[in-house]
This record gives sequence, structure tokens and C-alpha cells, in this order.
Amino acid sequence: MVEKKFSIAFVWHLHQPSYKDPETNMYLMPWVRLHAIKDYLDMLLILDEFPKIKQTFNIVPLLMDQLEDYGHNGVHDVHSFLTTKPLEQLTEQDKNFILNSFFDANYNSMISIHPRYNQLYEKRYSTGANIEDFSDQEYSDIMMWFNLAWFDPHWVKNHPEVKALYKKERDYSLDDRIRVIDVQRAIIRQIIPTYRKRLEENKIEITTSPYYHCVLPLVANSDTAKTSMDASRLPRNTYKHPEDAVYQIEKSIKKFEDVFGQKPKGLWPSEQCISNESLKLIKKAGFKWTISDEGVLARTLGTGFERDLHGLLQNPYPLCNAYNFGKEEDALRLVFRSSFLANLINFQYGSYDPKVAAEDLYGKLKAAQKNLEMSPDNNHIAVIALDGENCWESYQKDGIPFLKHLYEIISEDSSMEAITVSEYMDKIEKEHVITDIYPGSWINRDFQMWIGDPVKNLAWDYLVRIRKDLEKFSKEKHDKETISKAWEEFYVAQGSDWFWWFGEPNDSGQDELFDFLFRNHLKQIYKILGKEIPSYLERPLETLVTKQSYIPKDLITPQINGLVTLGDWENAGYIQNVQGPVYNVEKLFSKIYFGNDKKNIYLRFDINKYNIENMKDKNIWAQIMLYFQGFNNNPTVSYMRMRQTKDYLTNVMRYAYSHEVEIPIMRGDVMPVVFSKLMENMLWELVINHDINLVHNQVFEMSIPFDDLNIRPGEKVNMTIVTGKSGVVDEIITKDRPISFIRP
Repeated sequence: MVEKKFSIAFVWHLHQPSYKDPETNMYLMPWVRLHAIKDYLDMLLILDEFPKIKQTFNIVPLLMDQLEDYGHNGVHDVHSFLTTKPLEQLTEQDKNFILNSFFDANYNSMISIHPRYNQLYEKRYSTGANIEDFSDQEYSDIMMWFNLAWFDPHWVKNHPEVKALYKKERDYSLDDRIRVIDVQRAIIRQIIPTYRKRLEENKIEITTSPYYHCVLPLVANSDTAKTSMDASRLPRNTYKHPEDAVYQIEKSIKKFEDVFGQKPKGLWPSEQCISNESLKLIKKAGFKWTISDEGVLARTLGTGFERDLHGLLQNPYPLCNAYNFGKEEDALRLVFRSSFLANLINFQYGSYDPKVAAEDLYGKLKAAQKNLEMSPDNNHIAVIALDGENCWESYQKDGIPFLKHLYEIISEDSSMEAITVSEYMDKIEKEHVITDIYPGSWINRDFQMWIGDPVKNLAWDYLVRIRKDLEKFSKEKHDKETISKAWEEFYVAQGSDWFWWFGEPNDSGQDELFDFLFRNHLKQIYKILGKEIPSYLERPLETLVTKQSYIPKDLITPQINGLVTLGDWENAGYIQNVQGPVYNVEKLFSKIYFGNDKKNIYLRFDINKYNIENMKDKNIWAQIMLYFQGFNNNPTVSYMRMRQTKDYLTNVMRYAYSHEVEIPIMRGDVMPVVFSKLMENMLWELVINHDINLVHNQVFEMSIPFDDLNIRPGEKVNMTIVTGKSGVVDEIITKDRPISFIRP
């Protein structure tokens, strides 16, 4: 009897938004360049050590365009342009930009480990230094270390010039800074040829996405969102242009054939968004398979995927199968990823010891395999599909120790095989059929990250209006090339990333740049065709939308007993449905109430009991942190002590604070409040005697006296709410807008 093997499909999604300003051809953000030297090649090269491990890489065509720009067309982003600029030519504005933007890296894994970079970081953020406090040489070293810190350890170890520049450590010259950008361009030029070579050697599979990463179901028909969302929240005008979806798909196929010399078999739909209509378009284009999220499968099958406290599926059978969309012999096939496993890699394993994390993931795969031993099917697959870029900043050595150990133990297990998705499709013997898919995405099983918010809806309305203009202009006397350029700008504006960052709940820290680029692409349509630009495109979208106010209606004095008492919080302000790029199940709470009276600030956190319970078997130290910024009577201030692990520092990370309140949660148990205030020399002092009151029962309720914050009547204090684990930020709840209180 042939032993059944449990198949594992790693599918890495490589994508970056369109950062190029269409008017200047300058890239406004550096993330394509920096992820190119940190992630894109080492993710592939590491597989050379593990010949038994095959994987699937999804490379979005838009990303390939941007890599070509950096590698062959000599384009600059603002950061690389400043890096190669002589110091004597730096303006005051340039220096401000350097101090605010050249520390945009994970502190723990990319700044603190480099003594010179950390020294400059501490000077910038621990002392509140201004531009005149830094010498020209310090500006040069800041720029150099920002570029060096983003190199993957592979290049630090194996590239002689990178190694030499690291070793120099300080006193970098203009020639050094020019050289580091040249080295980066040389690495970028290797990326696509290396992927093509591995593809031709049958070591990997490469898939594609809609060209500009549009949400296919919404472009084909935005009313698709009505299935999973309240119709009253959606735009008044339906966007319904399946021909645009077809264009984005067909253009991606042509790009793939030009670059890799063959047709792609699989398509990763942007944001794993699918619908019946979009699947039919994917099938018609000639694709053999596509992918989405377990949440979409659960809604389609009308079931839930029950997990125990360790996250193990009680019945992995439905998720560990491929499905035919329709009953045709050549039906499009679908696989569905485990969002739980993807979230572990994305958001949790980075804080683990690499070997412990790898063995934990392997153990979860083995548990699924064991549960399937009695399955009537000979083939099953666990799909681990996620972003192949952003998670690695929180890992030791950019994730290399974790991945190496994981690949090693899978390679040594003869009952497992890591194969490409297409290889698995060739093995299938039993057909599972779906004829009607529930429309949704990788997050929350709906489309609310891209539609339904007032600002997002306004952006969709712009597309409706401007497409009508384009259709009219296309009938006028313009040459084909000019019309084609105008339409291309329009297709770029359909990208999912614009809508992701517009409005709530996501925050990039640089939302105004996404807004600027989106409007600039649309304005470019009118410039190309010699038409007057509509006045509404001159203003940021946020300024044209009236948002619902969640500020307190009146003073409140609730009982602090941890019980949900009707009426106590009726006049409070609130933050509803706190969520972002992580599932709600990962959140500590779903709603926050806030308010004050003459003596106290009051807070109520409606907790996520599942998350708290899930911590009991894990050695997790979670934190709710409250940072207070006084304006009248707190002369000593410093930056928050939490470290951020993103590609950017949000505004509130740059603010200076005078008081800190920590709610520690150890293994699911809520510990006593820790209250600290700032002393001289930027040192935090633990305050033992205070009157802060926290009660945990059905909810967390707390009162914080204004007197403890040194706030007198008539004075204002801002509060920033942060959640984290082990001193590292998970989420900044209040984003760029702290909550303000004025003591009556």
C-alpha cells in the first residue's frame, strides 16, 4: 500500500502598491526598493538548501514594473534621491524629512542591533533633538544606515561591498551613499531572472494577479458587496464594469508571458477577493486554479471551522481539500488557505524563538495530518498563503532561522511533502464541487476594507464619474496611444491599496500620500487629454467627507465595577469595532468607551473573551498602554517606551508624553495597574501611591484622576491607546488622533 502523503503548499504573495508619482516619475515611498533587497531574493535562494521543498510565488505585475524601474530605468524614490545628494545641498526641509523618515524600520531587529544607527535613533527620539542638533556627518550616517539596515542578512554575509560598508560603521561619504544605492540596483536586477531560472528548473511555481491589484468582484460589480455588507453603507452609484476586470486579467497574462516565457496556471485574486462572477472571468481567461481564504469557504459551505484553544481544527477535512468551481470536466479549481496558520506567521511567531516557532507550526501541521488519517481521500493539502514581505521585520535575522528549521523538519518527514499548488492539482483523484461561492475576501469574509466607509465610497464615486468622462473623451479625436495612456492611469486608480488606506479602519501613517497619488493618477487623465481637471480632484478625499462624531455628549460619572450597567456610559464617546489588518479574534477588545467628569477620566474596554482565554496556555505578556500628553503643567516629556515593528512611525509614536498607565495581562490574568511618570533626564519613575482604579469583570472599567496626571481645571490632556506584547506595539488604537480631555 502506498503511504498517503500530506501535502503542504507555501504560497508567498509579493506585492507593493504603485508608489510612483505619474507627474514627476519620482517614487514617493521606498518600499519596493527596500523589500527588494530584504525579501524577494532570499525567500527564493534559501530553497537551494532544501531541494525537497517546492513553493509557489505570486508576483504582481505592478511589482515587476516597479522592479524594472529601479533596476533598469534609474528611477529614484525620495529616500534614495536624498541618499545620493551632496550634504551641502541639503535644505532644511530635506533634513526634517531625514529625521522623520530615515528611521522607518523595525527598532528591535533593524535599528537596535546596529550601535551607530541606534545611537542616532536615541539622539533623535530620546532627546527631542532638532535639525540643528545634528552634524552633516550625522545626517550622512543616518541616511546610510537606513539603507544598510534593510539589507537581508544574506547580502551582509555574502556580498563583499555590503559587508565592507557594514564594517565601516560610521563617517560615510557621498561616494559610499551613491555606492549603496548602486549595489541595491544590482541586486534588484537579479530578482526576475533568478525567479525565471527556478521556474524553468521546475523548482517553483509562479502565479500572477490582476495587473494593478484591483478587487475583481468590486470592479466587475460593486453591488457584490451587498451579499455580505449592509447595502445602506455602500456607494449610491454602482460601479459595474466587468470589462475592466477582464482587461486587468488579460494584461497580467501578457506581462507574465513576456517575462517568464509561458502562461501562468494560477491567479492570486487581489486581497483573495472572489465572487461567482470573478471566478467565471478567471476561468474564461484560461487559469487552472485560484485561491482564497478559509472564511470564504466556511460561508460557502454554511459551516464554521471549530478550533480548540491551541488553534487546531476539530475537523480539517473541508479546509484541506481542493474544490472544482462548477461541474465541468475542466472546471476552475480552488484552494483555501488556513488564515490561522497565516496569522501565526504574520503576527505571532516573530516574537518566538525561531526553532520553537518552526516546531510549533510543524506540530500543528502534524495534528491536522493525524486527524485526516481515516479520511476516504488519498490526498489532502494544507495551504499556507500570505504576504511574503512585511512580517519578517519582527523575526530574528529576517526570518531565516525560522524558515530554515521549518524547511528542514518538513524535509526530514517522509509522510509530508512541500509542493506547488499545480503539482497538487495533478494528484487529485476525488473531485469536490462548489457551484455557488460566497463573495468575500481574506479579512472578515466581506469587502469592508475597500468599500462602505464614506471616504472609500467617495473614491468609488470618483471612478464612476471619471470613467464616464473617459468614455466620452475616447469618442473624440485623440490618437490611440494618447487614449491608451489615459485609460492606463484610470486602471492604476482601481488598485486595492488606495481603498484599503482610505477612511477607516486602517492607517498607514502616510495616508495623505496614498490620497495624493490616487488623485494624481486621475488628474493625469485630464492632463493627457488636454482637459480641465475637475475641481474636486484638487482636495484630499478626507476633507470632503463629514464623519460621524463619537465624542462624549456630556460629562459622565459611571460606577467602576466591571459590569455592563445600562445608562452609565450613555453619554460617553466611543471607538467602535476596533480592527485592522488582523482578524478581530486577535484583538484584546472590540469597543472602547471614554469620558470624564470634574475629577476623573473614565474608560471602559469591551474585551474579547476568546483572546484572553486563549492566552492562558501560552506564555504571553500582553499590554494595554495609555500614554498621556499634558499641555500646561507637565514640563518633562519623552517618547513612549513601546517599540513599533512597522515600516513607518505613526504620528503618535513621535509625540512626547508625561505619564504612562499599563494594564498588564499575563497568561490571561489581568494584573494590577502600573503607573509611571517622567522624571528629569528622560527617566520613567514608577508611582506607587496613586488613585487609579481598574476593575475587571464583564468588561474592563477604570478611572484615572486628573490630579494623578497633574492636570488642573481648564487644562487639556491627550491620551493615546496602544496594545502590545512584550513591549512591542501590536496596534495603535487612536492612530494619528489622540483622544483629548479638558478638565472642567
